[in-house]
Amino acid sequence: MKINKFIYVAVVGALFASCQSVETPMFSDKDAFVAFDNASTTIEENANKEIQIPVSLVASKALDVSVNFEIDTTAYAGKNAAKEGVNYRLKNTSTTLTYTSTGELVGYITVEPIDNGDYDGDVCFDIRLSSPSGCSLGANYTTSVTIADDDHPLAAAGILGTYTASGESPFQGEEGVVYTWTCEVQKDPDYVDRVWFTQLVPTVSGITYKSVMGTVDSDFRTITINGSQDMGTYGSTYTLQIDFNGAGAAAAQVSNGTISISSPVLAVAYQDGTQAGYVTGVRTCTMTKVE
Repeated sequence: MKINKFIYVAVVGALFASCQSVETPMFSDKDAFVAFDNASTTIEENANKEIQIPVSLVASKALDVSVNFEIDTTAYAGKNAAKEGVNYRLKNTSTTLTYTSTGELVGYITVEPIDNGDYDGDVCFDIRLSSPSGCSLGANYTTSVTIADDDHPLAAAGILGTYTASGESPFQGEEGVVYTWTCEVQKDPDYVDRVWFTQLVPTVSGITYKSVMGTVDSDFRTITINGSQDMGTYGSTYTLQIDFNGAGAAAAQVSNGTISISSPVLAVAYQDGTQAGYVTGVRTCTMTKVE
């Protein structure tokens, strides 16, 4: 299951050659627009500082333009809508961003999160740009802002975070070979007892990984990970599933900053629903928290 490298190089070369033949278009001031740099922004509740959300003027030079903005929680009504004065403070004294021909090409909407000390879950709001003057709105004229609750019980239990994972290869011909990689354990947006592992097997070129879900028990000592979960793709041909050497699930043990899986953790490849073989994996997996 090797990807033929010379085909990849040939494709890249062809694309590069075609790009070289395209002339760079000239940018006119009449095409100037304003937009958020990112379509989404996450702010930690306990940031203890003001967070600046950039709104850029895309133009060949600085211009005298302006744009309004508004806070909108319609999409989160009845669920997890953030409340001004409770979850955050808007620090701008005006809801208009003004750019000048002698100034910068970026303006800021400044938000200060409020750490309330209680677990309320993540809360959200949207910021929407409107009524541009002297320019247009870009595609990213809205950004969704999430204020991440730092009082999550799994964070308090020390489970969430970034880990260095390691394990010995389970395959013949690779006896004694030890792999290391990085795995993040992330919270679930809706279920307080679930986590997502970003990568439970060693890195292999050509794999695009998907996170795998685990359920945390009530005493925070065991995380149950079901087998046969979708864990990504290998090239454009194969889909991957997590496999515990045929077992239906694996129990990951949590203790003092480590998460350990004592059974094989394998990535099995499927092509058109038929198992094609194992791409990567470890005999056992140990994850040590680094942050």
